[in-house]
Amino acid sequence: MKKKGLFLLIVLGCAAFLQGCNLFEEEEKLRDVDYTVVCPEDVPQELGDEITNVKGKEFQLSYDDGEYLYIARGYGSRNTSGYNISVKDMYITEHTLVLDTEITGPREGEDVVDKKTTPYIVVKTEPMEKQIVFR
Repeated sequence: MKKKGLFLLIVLGCAAFLQGCNLFEEEEKLRDVDYTVVCPEDVPQELGDEITNVKGKEFQLSYDDGEYLYIARGYGSRNTSGYNISVKDMYITEHTLVLDTEITGPREGEDVVDKKTTPYIVVKTEPMEKQIVFR
């Protein structure tokens, strides 16, 4: 299981490179993908450890435990609290699984705490053999 998860992290790096080349940019959406946002305490240990190692920077990770595919997207360090990440869309095309997320900052007038935060989101879905594209 450990090798499989690490292999997917390597594959993810290749997917990020391909995303930069826009090879899959024009693919048509085939269908939405069901997903669940995962609480930090429910993230598999191996993925949680990797998130801990990189969460101060922007990151894109995936982990397949054989039952679920976990996809994590982090936005690096922020100087205050009040940031939220949402999933705008998650769907498949012929060759890819697309996860479209956005981060929003503290709203005007919102009480924030002046402390460093590292906002990220983890979703889980059915395992699939597709390149992951982050938007």
